[in-house]
Amino acid sequence: MAKRYTVTTKVRLVNRFVSFLASREMGDSWVLTTTGRKSGQRRDVPVTPVEVDGHRYIVAPYGAVGWVKNIRANPHATLRRGSATVRISAVEVSGEEAGAVLARYYAENQKYVTDYMDIPGDGTITDFISVTDRYPVFRAGA
Repeated sequence: MAKRYTVTTKVRLVNRFVSFLASREMGDSWVLTTTGRKSGQRRDVPVTPVEVDGHRYIVAPYGAVGWVKNIRANPHATLRRGSATVRISAVEVSGEEAGAVLARYYAENQKYVTDYMDIPGDGTITDFISVTDRYPVFRAGA
């Protein structure tokens, strides 16, 4: 069973550090800015987008956390890395598309998310498709 993701002081510090690195174009992360679904305030969180078949995707390896709920309520957001800012309109995907993205994301980020993602079996595409309901995937279109 995967560990449950909780936002502790340590997680907040790590997120700030990763966001700082993204602002300096270091590492693979970007800062996703959403609008709080209740507060209406700007919410920033580091994410690691993945490219599949020419499309950029954002994966929620910790499940339906705050930014996922925010983006479901308002799909308009921005991705920021260094001086680059990209406005996106996020569309949640499912099925084979989400499974293929999860497989790529997991392969590229396994050392960071293994403890939080339960991938059954051998990690085949069918295994990834079977867990897409637990790990939301969004296509980040313009």
